[in-house]
Amino acid sequence: MPRPSTIPALLEELKTYLDLKDAEWEQGDRLRPTLPVAHGGKVNVRALMREFGAWAEERGVDVPDSAWQYVYSQQEWAREIDAVAQAQGLTCARSRAPDSADDAAHARIARLGKEVKDQSEGHAQARARIAHLERQLADREAENRRLRERFALMQRTGTILRTDDVT
Repeated sequence: MPRPSTIPALLEELKTYLDLKDAEWEQGDRLRPTLPVAHGGKVNVRALMREFGAWAEERGVDVPDSAWQYVYSQQEWAREIDAVAQAQGLTCARSRAPDSADDAAHARIARLGKEVKDQSEGHAQARARIAHLERQLADREAENRRLRERFALMQRTGTILRTDDVT
């Protein structure tokens, strides 16, 4: 029998925690948000979930370290956090909605990645061709040396030295 999901129970605990954070905001000076803030006035989801985990642990509820991922994968989690964040003047946790600029950037990154791969394959082929040509050059230079030595011997002695099979 599969184990029942703990996500709904954790969501209820998160709602309670966020209600407490919202109450702190309402009762406080309303100048500093009670939710953790990242750069750009956005909710720091990981810090929020760490605080939530510590708070829940005090209540005897086990929150996994990976619970921050639920905010991005579960719409209900994000909606709960976003409601409190908007009330405190923060940018929502899921504010990075893909737009055409992001799509264009991703397409360009993919295209550049393909070009880099093609260039690296071409580079490897060129290196192999260079190695082959260097071997051919070394063979030709060795043959040239042998022929020069034979020619020098023929000039000095006047005799022709046969190197091929005479059969």
